[in-house]
Amino acid sequence: MRSGKRTDLSPRGVRSARPEDAEQLARLFDQLGYPQPADTLGGALENTLDDPRAAVLVAERDGALVGEATCYFVPVAHESHPWCRVTTLVVDEAHRGRGIGRMLLEAAETAAREAGCSRIEATSALHRTGAHRLYQRLDYGRTSAHFLKRL
Repeated sequence: MRSGKRTDLSPRGVRSARPEDAEQLARLFDQLGYPQPADTLGGALENTLDDPRAAVLVAERDGALVGEATCYFVPVAHESHPWCRVTTLVVDEAHRGRGIGRMLLEAAETAAREAGCSRIEATSALHRTGAHRLYQRLDYGRTSAHFLKRL
């Protein structure tokens, strides 16, 4: 799903991100542990928004972004349909516990179905136990280990 195809994914305030969201997204990514200047993020955001195999979803309340999820639709050689991988999910610290993470994941699942994905997976750092509880409440199972090597 390209960001320009559909802007309102939920009647409750989840929409596709726009380039002008970079400054507010930088604040959210800082809370997630990925600090970067808004202008640097702006270039990466535009590249992601232009990618037909990606979706950047934001939750908005009263003109402010209160959450974000990034999804990639990844072809896999061992299945006939792509998988959706949620690579970031963050809810503003002041808005946690209000169902925003659930809304973002539901929007990600909708985007994944629209992209023809057969599965959705989420990666989450080991110390993010609150996020793990959210995934488990939404029927995401812990089925494998995730290994990462920086290059």
